[in-house]
Amino acid sequence: MKLLHSNHIPAKNDGYGSGGDVSNSRPADFLVPNWTLGKPAAFDLTVVSPLNSNTLIEAGATSGSAVGKAEVRKHNANDPKCRELGWVCIPLAVESYGCLGEEAHSSFSRLAARLALELQSKATTTIYQTLNLTLVRCNARAMQGCCSQ
Repeated sequence: MKLLHSNHIPAKNDGYGSGGDVSNSRPADFLVPNWTLGKPAAFDLTVVSPLNSNTLIEAGATSGSAVGKAEVRKHNANDPKCRELGWVCIPLAVESYGCLGEEAHSSFSRLAARLALELQSKATTTIYQTLNLTLVRCNARAMQGCCSQ
């Protein structure tokens, strides 16, 4: 979100589900106005593990199957509310090992292109480096939590 704001791309927390209330319908983690065809994009970030018992067998056979299932799950949960609000639902599914879902990859590429216009530089590398570093840090925190218990 900070990266978006610093480059004059307006984005905001959509306000749904704040306060940890999981019963509240929350179609997005953040909202970017005028994403496509004048419609706002409701981005919903999810990080999944291919080692989950529900996806392990498929993940071993097909790379990216865990993020594919996560994207479908997010669409099923969020599309009705997004349609009602006039938003486009875009799940940003990422595997804990770094594999991006198709929609996440295309959205990050599009975002990088928009940032490149603003910055007049190659933003794609920066976007993916930042995403990778964040993922590595979160994995390290998860490992610390497992080892300290």
